[in-house]
Amino acid sequence: MAADLHETELRDNVWVWTLGGDRIESSYGANCTAVVGREAVLLVDPLIAPAHARLVESALRAKTRLPVRFVVLTHHHTDHALGSSWFAGRGTTVVAHRACQESMTAEHPKLIAERRQVPHLAELFADARPGRPSLDFEDEVLTFDLGGSEARVFHPGPGHTAGDAVVHFEPESVAACGDLASAGYHVNYEDAALGNLEAGLEKLRALGVRTYVPGHGKPAGSEILGDQLRYHRAVAEAAAAADPTGAMERLRSRFPGFLLEEVIPTSLARWRQAS
Repeated sequence: MAADLHETELRDNVWVWTLGGDRIESSYGANCTAVVGREAVLLVDPLIAPAHARLVESALRAKTRLPVRFVVLTHHHTDHALGSSWFAGRGTTVVAHRACQESMTAEHPKLIAERRQVPHLAELFADARPGRPSLDFEDEVLTFDLGGSEARVFHPGPGHTAGDAVVHFEPESVAACGDLASAGYHVNYEDAALGNLEAGLEKLRALGVRTYVPGHGKPAGSEILGDQLRYHRAVAEAAAAADPTGAMERLRSRFPGFLLEEVIPTSLARWRQAS
């Protein structure tokens, strides 16, 4: 199991941690964001397993002794959500959209059981537990006061999943996007509302923040949203091509170096089904 977190400091009270890469053992390179106020800490997406959540907690303790009062999940996919059980067991309020909560309840027990049967994954998921977020919401905007910093959590509509959430830290001019935006990664569309993806990106753009934290890849400015839109359109175009046999290679050549190539076949199939 990969054990070295890569750290990016966005502000003097905002950090992003990732294990990088695109393997399940490294949470598929998902990002975890921490914002530290004067009174408490809020985390977004504490990775794929309690073992990874403990790495985040250790990195955080090098910054502050303040409690992690809130964990917000941007969606239910395990690389973002399953580590939340570690913090829930310590009394942290775990926040998610109701559709995210329902998908976690329906899908996570089976996924944990399956991964424990894979020899090289058994240790990573040995103490994983299916969790149910303790605070859910639907269309309302939730606001969390951390003391000198405030987080706004809202549902941009179905996009990457039915239960997407965006976390906007207005004082720091940072937004945690979940997988509505990725940078340098191919996109998993298995649960996506394909027709709403562009609208979700526009809602992110309307925030006007200096820094967007994608679900995977390096944080950046608003250019990350334009790049993601071009990627969506490229996949749709490749899926609609008369000769589907070369679609995967066309995407590889158009986006050289992008990680998570394993999702390309199912992504193309998902777009074809929707066309």
